Amino acid sequence: MIKEMGAGLGRVRKAFEGLEKLGGKYGDDFGHRGLADRFEDFADSWEINRKKLAEEVEVLAEIAKTAAKAYEEIDHQLAEAIRNARDPKSARKGK
Repeated sequence: MIKEMGAGLGRVRKAFEGLEKLGGKYGDDFGHRGLADRFEDFADSWEINRKKLAEEVEVLAEIAKTAAKAYEEIDHQLAEAIRNARDPKSARKGK
């Protein structure tokens, strides 16, 4: 589940990076200069914050991937320890 979360967060980051820029495209569509200016302010702020959010999501994705790998390694080690505890002869063969 953690591995899937890491992959999903990677897709979210790509989606954020793939969003088109809002600024400069819709100014004339508002029909009012004040409203268009407010939208431009929002678009500029959104662009900055979207980049920050994409970076933070990427960090979380990497943390999740690393955690999943660590859990898998621990799981394999525990499974091996349990197998060896059940059959001590197989542990000696492996050494």
